[in-house]
Amino acid sequence: MSFCNVPQPRLVCAEYFASQLVVEATLVQTRELHDIDDPEGISAFVYTLRVKRVLRGTVAGTIRVHEGNDSGRATFDWVEGREYLLFLFQSAEQKGAWALDGCGNSGPLSKAAMALSEIAEIKKARGSGVIHGVVSEQALSTPVAGVHVEAWGPMGRYAATTNEKGEFQINVPAGRYIVGAVESGFNAADISYEHLRDIQIDPGGCAQVQLVRVESPPAP
Repeated sequence: MSFCNVPQPRLVCAEYFASQLVVEATLVQTRELHDIDDPEGISAFVYTLRVKRVLRGTVAGTIRVHEGNDSGRATFDWVEGREYLLFLFQSAEQKGAWALDGCGNSGPLSKAAMALSEIAEIKKARGSGVIHGVVSEQALSTPVAGVHVEAWGPMGRYAATTNEKGEFQINVPAGRYIVGAVESGFNAADISYEHLRDIQIDPGGCAQVQLVRVESPPAP
């Protein structure tokens, strides 16, 4: 099962726009992959699914999803014959296959009513979008309130201040943005979903970022 770090939860809107392919599909086959040096062990799984409906991207027929047998695995069980809602991107491990964020919104279709409702609203949305984010200490579990965060883009500069949970939300017109804290001492977290200096907001879209306070060097 996946080990999920923060920021959590993954926003449906942000994951939708970050995905190359979003589909409803039925699992028809599961195949185990083994290393030559460890034929008894399972290094990865390949799931073959029959596509039922495409919500983002273009695909038809069947797809293959590659998943390493490690802490990045999905938090749900794969069961042949079960239908799934999947947010996918091209796999870096196996050519022609797809991959998913084990801590994202992919999962059994029977539990995806809320995600599907949000996707339906996304498809109707027009115009501006939203940049969501969290600011925390290096430990990630401790939020930092009162931090002024700005987004710079072609239409101007937009700002928000983090609340007691360290969260902020900036409404912006569609376009490309650079995001950062006004105060010094904050950088993008290693686990930030988006690159702070290259955030694309589509009409009705959103992005999700994470900033952390930079540790000060010890006093001499």
